[in-house]
Amino acid sequence: MLIFEAYYREIILRIKAFIFSSLLLLSCPLVYGQTMIDLTFRFFDSGKKSNKLFPDEFLKIDSVQLDVVINRRLNNLYEFGYLAAYHQVGKSSGEEVSIDFITGEVFKMANLSQGNVADEILNKVGFNPLGFNNRPYAHQNVVKMMNSILDYAENHGYPFASIRLDSIEIQNNELSAWINYQSGPLIVFDDLKISGYNKVKTKYLLAHLGIYKGKPYEEQLIKEIPNKINLLTFVDMAEPPEIIISEGKCEVLLNLKQNKVSHLDGILGVLPNQKEGKSLLITGQLNLDLKNLFSSGKRLALEWQSYDAQSQLLDVLYFHPNLFRMPINIQGEFNLLKQDTTFINRELGIELSLLSKHSNLIGFRTEFISSRLISTSGLEGITELPENTDYNMNYYGLNYQVNRLNNISFPTQGFAVKANVSVGQKKIIKNPAFDDGLYNGVNLNSLQFKLYGELDKYWGIYKNIILRTRIHGGYINGDHLFQSDLFRIGGLRTLRGFTENQFYTSGFGIANIEFRATFSEETYFMVFYDQSVIGEEVDKKSTIQYPFGAGAGFSFNTTAGIFNFIFAMGKSVNQPFGINHSKIHFGYISRF
Repeated sequence: MLIFEAYYREIILRIKAFIFSSLLLLSCPLVYGQTMIDLTFRFFDSGKKSNKLFPDEFLKIDSVQLDVVINRRLNNLYEFGYLAAYHQVGKSSGEEVSIDFITGEVFKMANLSQGNVADEILNKVGFNPLGFNNRPYAHQNVVKMMNSILDYAENHGYPFASIRLDSIEIQNNELSAWINYQSGPLIVFDDLKISGYNKVKTKYLLAHLGIYKGKPYEEQLIKEIPNKINLLTFVDMAEPPEIIISEGKCEVLLNLKQNKVSHLDGILGVLPNQKEGKSLLITGQLNLDLKNLFSSGKRLALEWQSYDAQSQLLDVLYFHPNLFRMPINIQGEFNLLKQDTTFINRELGIELSLLSKHSNLIGFRTEFISSRLISTSGLEGITELPENTDYNMNYYGLNYQVNRLNNISFPTQGFAVKANVSVGQKKIIKNPAFDDGLYNGVNLNSLQFKLYGELDKYWGIYKNIILRTRIHGGYINGDHLFQSDLFRIGGLRTLRGFTENQFYTSGFGIANIEFRATFSEETYFMVFYDQSVIGEEVDKKSTIQYPFGAGAGFSFNTTAGIFNFIFAMGKSVNQPFGINHSKIHFGYISRF
């Protein structure tokens, strides 16, 4: 009984102090005036001796913020275990106010019992009751612990769980309590209903969202529905998802609308032909991208480029989601690169990926690369291996992607991150046209690794003005790097103002900045600047340069398709900055 009497006396004392100080503050007109005041905070223990843990504070604030600042300091004291702390006005004259905080004694947590919380839950959230005992009571840590238990419950089938401290006792400034946890009824996922655009198979969408019939309810999966739908690109939500919980079952209702993102587009490039002395060189590019094949999220993409007089590139990609109805995606890629009459690369890539609960993509990737010389003409009598030769390469690596763009097709806000790290073994193959002596001292089997990263960020500057910033770079290292190993930089997607794949590099970094004035979706005018640093290391010969490009362009969206035009000029060691070396790109995109 004495315990509770002491507890209530302490509470009454704090209430009286609060009322007294409030009346004093109300009698001071500057508290409600729009004036600046000099504020002093002093801290005393219960014996009116200075509390040396908290030095005096001197602030200059607007008078209307006084109550807010005082309450903030009180909350800080509570967090340090001074549960009986209160304040009073020490001095108030003109534009000077002094507030005294009486901290009292530190309350300790004598004993915090796990109560009726199962050991399994406590182990999962990392709660150790001994970590709270015989220490100053830290309310924030207690709340954090209880929220962790609730988060665990909400993600393991119990969205209506509740938790509180029970049987609270205070004796000699020591607090004891136990945790009262009520799980509520078990809830399981039942069904997914789609309205609006319904050309998406329910089984596919359930697997993509990670929701399966009979699976215990997970709050995190519900929160991630908008992000995961946004990743699909070919659909969007017409309104937020609706959740219906009844009789232990959870039903998810989605109202979807179609996004026309499958497209066929081509770009025609007109630029000076410096190699053959002709006035113009016509380059081209064709893209075919089919998404949501068979209403099941599958994708087939084909890209062809002719970026030089005798050079071509072909990319083919097939994406198959939810392999064997599991949350695993498989992607196959084939790449063919013919570089004039020098070499031809063939690459086959296979990637298995998993979409996490937080909508991040984690993938394991393997690549098989075969590089062969097209011709050995002009290499007769060489005394060392040329910059290109025959080899096979097997890469194994990890991919990680985060996408928080508000619209993948035409983003205006948000960011996206990509990262890849790969390591592999290269096997150099002896070319019968070369003398075997060229391979003496050459390690025919060696390790090689590759890094690539990208950060793309969109900023809403003012109304219809958008700033896009992008940083991306890569690095390759190995005992013997050939030209056909290297990154190929330049052109519309990487460094504008230069021909496609103009630079071959073992390491590069590119920063793009682009201002867009938008008039409607996919209709905008833009100016840009691209700055790069490009290094090259082939057979221990290193070079570095800083090419840049600048220009302007526009994109115009019509019912027939999207027309775009870009004018760019670039400067490098071998290319002066001028109209004569400018690049013009224009193209057409038809979406369906």
